[in-house]
Amino acid sequence: MLKDDDSREAVAARLERIREFLNYSKREFAVKAGISEQTYNGYSSASRPISMESAKKFRKTYGLPLDFILFGSTGELPMRYLPALQGNGAQQD
Repeated sequence: MLKDDDSREAVAARLERIREFLNYSKREFAVKAGISEQTYNGYSSASRPISMESAKKFRKTYGLPLDFILFGSTGELPMRYLPALQGNGAQQD
């Protein structure tokens, strides 16, 4: 279940849900966005907060709105990602 908050755990859950939906390995997901695998592993394990620079890279590469990445808001999320979020706690706008 995805949370609609800005905690590290919630950000990690949202990124992982999208990554799994796209069927990418952690390495593929990170490298395609121009982020090191080590840095992404920190985000996906919630051991480090996501930087604004990395959030912008995910936005540019995957079309993920900053409001979704940082806060869980799905109002601007491209419709193609909605199936990845079925049955979760993401904030539906």
